[in-house]
Amino acid sequence: MSTAAPVVVAGAGIAGLATAIALARRGVEVEVFERAARLAEIGAGLQLSPNAVHALDRLGLRAAVSAVAVAPEAVRIASVARGRPIARVPLGDGAAKRHGAPYWLVARADLQAVLLAAAAAEPGIRLTLSCPVTALREETGGVRVATSTGEIVARAVVGADGVGSAVRAAIGGAVAVTTGKVAFRATAPLSAAAAIGGVRLSDDAWIWLSPRAHLVHYPMHGGGRLNLVAVAEATPDERPNGGNPTNGNGANGNGNGGEWDHAAAAEVVLARFAAFPPAMRTLLAAGEDWRRWPLSTVDPAGLWRRGRTVLVGDAAHAMVPFLAQGAAMAIEDAVVLADHLASAGADGTEAALAAFERTRRERVRRVCAAAARNGDIYHLAGVAAAARDTALSLAPPGLLLAGFDWLYGWRPAAAR
Repeated sequence: MSTAAPVVVAGAGIAGLATAIALARRGVEVEVFERAARLAEIGAGLQLSPNAVHALDRLGLRAAVSAVAVAPEAVRIASVARGRPIARVPLGDGAAKRHGAPYWLVARADLQAVLLAAAAAEPGIRLTLSCPVTALREETGGVRVATSTGEIVARAVVGADGVGSAVRAAIGGAVAVTTGKVAFRATAPLSAAAAIGGVRLSDDAWIWLSPRAHLVHYPMHGGGRLNLVAVAEATPDERPNGGNPTNGNGANGNGNGGEWDHAAAAEVVLARFAAFPPAMRTLLAAGEDWRRWPLSTVDPAGLWRRGRTVLVGDAAHAMVPFLAQGAAMAIEDAVVLADHLASAGADGTEAALAAFERTRRERVRRVCAAAARNGDIYHLAGVAAAARDTALSLAPPGLLLAGFDWLYGWRPAAAR
């Protein structure tokens, strides 16, 4: 373990734990402070595309995550208006060979458990729960970090505390803003999945497109359950603070200042998606413990860094989930940041953080823009929706997959 001042990580969600592991495995001592009293599951499922798997490989966690993941053969795009699949993005072995890594579906709790076990096994990581970061003050050669239990001088501070980041607020970063969309999340037993268009709904990842709404579902927990995410345009009472910008510090590195996660009645969800085909309504009716999440974003063009304090993951660039890249970008951030900090001495910390920001900003900006664009495309109506469906139905599957080469083909640079 290094005798130098540690790096402090605020938040023990996916971004925070991945960052801590990446740093510790490059010989950097890390103190992780998490405001929650326990690391509970936030959300239900995640999609880990090949770029995320490459980053997990760098962390030495590919085998551990593979053991709890599902590898789908395709992403199927379906039209509610047509009541059937209209396009297929092939994954499986062919896509794994194309991008050098597989595409996985995983329960967020399973991924967090893998990360937590890896962090606990690292002698260079100390995790403290029920301990939010309350203040930061730059000093010569470091940052004085105040927490609810005392103070520590850090070599650098990493804000990994989610879309409502207190660290981002402390350095004057962008305020999170609501998107006007809300996600309803639940899980369902596989037995609830019927077949439609000759294809079982329990297989692969599915996206159902409908005017002003869409549904995503896929298997997780090793294929034991289905993850359900139903997205619609938010009503006024479903927007945090009545639709105003949000900021705060969410538990486990996620959330909108405590207003981002609410229980939702199943009948409300069914009413919102009444136009969906009977098989889909049966699936929605089987959803257990529905939760409502107003979706907010953080502008990636905003401030990521001030002095020796830097932001990663949702704290820096929270995005809409319509490209399934939130977790992937956080894990990529972790690996890239660790590479820059580990290759720089203590005197080069600020330069290393600046280099990290330069390295990541344009890629993340492009991902955020593509995710937002997908949200608009998914919710088209009328003639525009019909044209979209026709174009997707005519597109060769290989061409649809190739459209993701810029995203899925990312790999971390060789460690220095």
